[in-house]
Amino acid sequence: MQDHEVIDRAAERWASGARADALMSLRTRVRAAPAALEVRLALVERYRELGAPDQAGRWGLAVPGLTTSEEQDRAARLFAASGVDESGLATFLVLPAGSALPAEVVALLPEIDRYRQVFQQKAYERWRGADRSTDRLGDALEGVLITLVCSWLATLAIVWGGSILGAQMTNVARWASLLSLTLCGLFSGMMAFRRGAARRPWAAVGWGAACLALFVGVLRLLALATEYDGVIRFAWEH
Repeated sequence: MQDHEVIDRAAERWASGARADALMSLRTRVRAAPAALEVRLALVERYRELGAPDQAGRWGLAVPGLTTSEEQDRAARLFAASGVDESGLATFLVLPAGSALPAEVVALLPEIDRYRQVFQQKAYERWRGADRSTDRLGDALEGVLITLVCSWLATLAIVWGGSILGAQMTNVARWASLLSLTLCGLFSGMMAFRRGAARRPWAAVGWGAACLALFVGVLRLLALATEYDGVIRFAWEH
């Protein structure tokens, strides 16, 4: 298949909405024939239409004077993030065999090194947990969830232990359940707030409804305890 046929077919796929297929066909042709200038130019133009300056820079740097300063900068970031070293840049750029690095790429080498150091520092900070303070709500959610699980386990241990020893554990179990319901309601409310802040309204509504239902149950149990002097007793137990 000739280059112009590849370009024409890619244009037809692009027009029909099959943009990924169009890009793949152009990339495949450039990889098979790195010196196919017209195909490479068509590929760069498609990436520009998509608003992908990093890819436009990657495929366009093989052609002197083709890429913009923004595309060169985004390509430098892409190179740094990909982990490609200088010896692998020719392959990454899909240059013709035996070609030297274009002058624009050589000029980008210091910028690529700078971005690589920036990315390594950010990765190190994430590993060290330097950014955890920015997610205080997430930390609070973890704390509530851990407390909920621990209280549930403690309740099981107390109720089963007391039952084995012959003690009356009904009221203890109900108060422990009340505490668990309260924690569940708190957790649901915090999740509703978190989902709302993340602009996920349906999830926020779901968590909010769960929070409301749980606290209605808590208030009802407290009302029963108040009515019967601290003993949570249901209507069928009268």
